[in-house]
Amino acid sequence: MPAAPPFVAAPVVPAAALASASAGAALDPWGPPGSARARRVAVLGVAVLAGLLYAVVSVLRHHQFKTTIDITIFQQAVANYAQLRAPLVLVKSQDPFWILGDHFSPVMALIAPLYRVWPSVVTLLLVQAALLAVAVWAVTGLAVRLLGGLGFAVGGAFALSWGMLKVVDFDVHEVGFTVAFLALACVALVEGRPRALMLWSAALLLTKEDSGLLVAGLGLALLVWGSRRLGVALVVAGGLAVLFTVGVLIPAFSYTGTWTYASNIGGDPSLVGTGLAMAGTVVRHLTEPRGWALLAALAATASLGLRSPVILVLLPTLAARFASSREVYLEMTFYYDAPLMVVCFVALAVAVRDRRLRRGTTAGQSRAWWSSAAGLATAAVCLLAVDVGVHTTEWPRTLAQSDQECPWCDDAHRLIDAVPDGERLIADVGLLGNAADRHPVLMANPEWEDSTHLPLRADWVILYRDSDQFGAGWARERERDLLAGGYAVVDTGSDLVLLHRPTTAGGAPGPRP
Repeated sequence: MPAAPPFVAAPVVPAAALASASAGAALDPWGPPGSARARRVAVLGVAVLAGLLYAVVSVLRHHQFKTTIDITIFQQAVANYAQLRAPLVLVKSQDPFWILGDHFSPVMALIAPLYRVWPSVVTLLLVQAALLAVAVWAVTGLAVRLLGGLGFAVGGAFALSWGMLKVVDFDVHEVGFTVAFLALACVALVEGRPRALMLWSAALLLTKEDSGLLVAGLGLALLVWGSRRLGVALVVAGGLAVLFTVGVLIPAFSYTGTWTYASNIGGDPSLVGTGLAMAGTVVRHLTEPRGWALLAALAATASLGLRSPVILVLLPTLAARFASSREVYLEMTFYYDAPLMVVCFVALAVAVRDRRLRRGTTAGQSRAWWSSAAGLATAAVCLLAVDVGVHTTEWPRTLAQSDQECPWCDDAHRLIDAVPDGERLIADVGLLGNAADRHPVLMANPEWEDSTHLPLRADWVILYRDSDQFGAGWARERERDLLAGGYAVVDTGSDLVLLHRPTTAGGAPGPRP
């Protein structure tokens, strides 16, 4: 049985052994660990380096017009928070639309003071990079305390894991807070700090409506480790928090008065019907290649960590994803897997520590193994796995394009700059992130409606004529309709067109399309 945290009754491994492992004494395969201060500085260095890398790639993506509607949603909400207004999101609806009625992420309000100082979507990108760096600091620090020098390799692999990099690939989301808070909660779990564990668990509940599942997972790990009272408390609190959020809080703020995404878990009005629908979805996903692929990827990432109770933290979240009809949860192409990376790498560090303690491995034995053919082969496989993970993301392409000219980007900037500041703008989805700082923006689409089916209304429009976001040809057809409805072409470039509806002599707008 794995070693229990110090606050769990009747720990399997004596406290002295735990202290020795935490200090890295006689267990470090890379030689004497040096001073504690030096290790702390080195851990901080890994986190800062990772944060800078996340920030650079995030800003590069923004300048390459790869930020789209999601960053616009959060920018509009945070901008309203910064002005002490309700977090309304224009791009979702031209009627008052609270972001808290879509996804319950009040934690995003913490960005508001920084946004007020620097009102830019780049602020959101840099905050997210910093939050990911906090997670790297927490996981790397724990791994170093448990494993000595090998912990730096664990932390580096975590920083470059596919789940973490995909957060940067997809605009800005509340997952930055989720990853940071979960990492700090997992560290508190492993190090036996119940107050810190409860604090970070409570913070997790403010990140998104489903984060209670992660809290319940922390409780499961404690139950297996033997801390029944706190474990049960976290399981119950996490489950009730999810039910209260989707059943009460979100409907209270929702435009429709309901939880919009209820259909993802069956949509049956009866509890039995919903349960049967979810069970059927789980069975279907378990028999599909993408379901097996996700499980295999997580197993390969955690490796020895599958033997640690920490891995149980991801079970409620993973079960919910397999029970959901939202297929993207299993596709490993978006940002949803970042919290799972935290659990996998913390579990890996704990499992390796436990294995060393069980075997009584000395520093000399560890160095000898890592210098052997088996150790070198293992290191090579790990490096290859990290490289493969990096190349499943947009990072290589983003970095390669950083020193290339982009005429399309130049034309896009010129057309956006031609719209007077503060004017409402309907724009192609690929322009939203870059136009959001200066304009209240709406997303162009074939139906010419927002998500609440209100017709789009604005005097300025930028279309990408060759857009295939909603099928081929829709943008050119919409351009013809707008021209027939009183809009005029102001400027063009790289298959982009800026349209404006002139006002009449009396100052009233011209006819609507």
